[in-house]
Amino acid sequence: MSVLELRMLYRFDRATDEIFLNLDVKRDKHMAEFRVSFGSINELDLLTEHRILMWKDIHPDLIERIEGHRELTRNWIKEKLSSRNMIALIVKSEAGVVAGSGCVLIKEDQPRASTTKVFYPYLLSMFTIPEYRHKGVASLIVKEAIKWSLENGYDRISLHASDKGKSVYEKFGFQQTNEMRLKLF
Repeated sequence: MSVLELRMLYRFDRATDEIFLNLDVKRDKHMAEFRVSFGSINELDLLTEHRILMWKDIHPDLIERIEGHRELTRNWIKEKLSSRNMIALIVKSEAGVVAGSGCVLIKEDQPRASTTKVFYPYLLSMFTIPEYRHKGVASLIVKEAIKWSLENGYDRISLHASDKGKSVYEKFGFQQTNEMRLKLF
């Protein structure tokens, strides 16, 4: 039995021509142990550390280079939180122990035929402390990010998934897109 059983239900409101996404999450015994809350600039060091650890998990061959970006990463997170272009989501156990975190950055996009919105939320910096993995921590962050995005009128949320994290996002209905990239140096 999985830690998180998710049913995604779509409801169409004929009066307003809007589609609503309802997340019905059933919790097991592990999920009751955790709470997600919004972080602030006071958690800057924690958020920086989690982003550095995330990159080390993804690229263990680049640890020295990743460490060299610590101050740049800290300053970037500080600027985004201070300007309110990013929110932080922090998961703690009932005892107050941090189990993981993630952030939602508001990005600007080009105008597209598929939407009237040029700003959209982007989920990033997802990290779960190793001893709390596979207990629903990442799912709590994703669920809260989706909820926050809907409550703030956004029509989509994007992310780049690592191989390890892909299954978490797929449970919530995230789909692979066809983005391409050329590395210039």
